Amino acid sequence: MLFKAKVKQDNPVFNYLTPLTGLRAGDLDNGEQLDAVIRKVKALFGPDVVLVGQGILSDIKWLKLEEKRDFESSVDLGELFKTYNPRYGNYSYFTLSHEANTLIRSGMIAEQHDPVVDAIASIQLFKKYYNNPALLDEAKRTLLYNRPPTSWKKRINYCYEGVCMAAYIPEKCRCGAPILK
Repeated sequence: MLFKAKVKQDNPVFNYLTPLTGLRAGDLDNGEQLDAVIRKVKALFGPDVVLVGQGILSDIKWLKLEEKRDFESSVDLGELFKTYNPRYGNYSYFTLSHEANTLIRSGMIAEQHDPVVDAIASIQLFKKYYNNPALLDEAKRTLLYNRPPTSWKKRINYCYEGVCMAAYIPEKCRCGAPILK
């Protein structure tokens, strides 16, 4: 199931981050209130639904969803494809665009975020790898040894028009906001 909605903002938008979101001034003017969108999302879910996504826990949190009440369980693709990297002695996490482009040849553009494209790629990855441990192990090796192109955030040193883009990288953060995990 695919649900798409635009949420009208209560506060002025500092920057639409157009290269990342594709949104421009005016795009959210006819959006719905967040609470109305959350009610619609919850009406589509139920105790037998499995949520799938990259970093899905942050979506669950801001949508105010509760496991076992609003959905059965969740699968975080970032955790599913997390791979031990013997070169650095730690775990490597990959972006959804790297997973999708490397494993299902999606043609996803890393610099752009299209929630519909992300959702479709997420479901394709889940269906192909979640219940196939041998194929998943092979996929992890493939992700580890196929380097992704340098992200646009890294190319701009994690700051775009005054907006800190280092939510997961404490040493690059300029805004002092809590680091996401």
